[in-house]
Amino acid sequence: MENLDKRLTEVEYILKKLDKEHINKIPKEIWDYIKENKDESYIFNYDSSKNLVEQNLSINTISILTYINIKYLLNEDQKKEMIELLRIDESVAENEKAKLYNSSNLFKKKEIKQTEEISLIEVKKEKWYERVFSFFKNIFNR
Repeated sequence: MENLDKRLTEVEYILKKLDKEHINKIPKEIWDYIKENKDESYIFNYDSSKNLVEQNLSINTISILTYINIKYLLNEDQKKEMIELLRIDESVAENEKAKLYNSSNLFKKKEIKQTEEISLIEVKKEKWYERVFSFFKNIFNR
């Protein structure tokens, strides 16, 4: 993982914004690891006027936060829901890659089809990391 020491600095800063109850759920070994391996000279520019999604965090920081969230902060039902969201997100990403790099479609002209669909139910698609951010946002707003 690139710049793990910097990512750990970011993770520590964000986790310390949690309430005491959630901070205590994270084992001492995790806090010790973060403390021992973070970059002491790196200054994480957290903008408190922005929400967590708008902080422009690296995918590695998001991954570490997601792991800690699933492993230590969520209850069993929330864990199952988060893992399912991660699976769905991964599946969608794989399908998009397959479409993008499908060799049989590389030389075909794109056909433009206009279709009009009316939906009675609005489906909200939310990325897994947006769920993680909303979880932390809810905790911060308590």
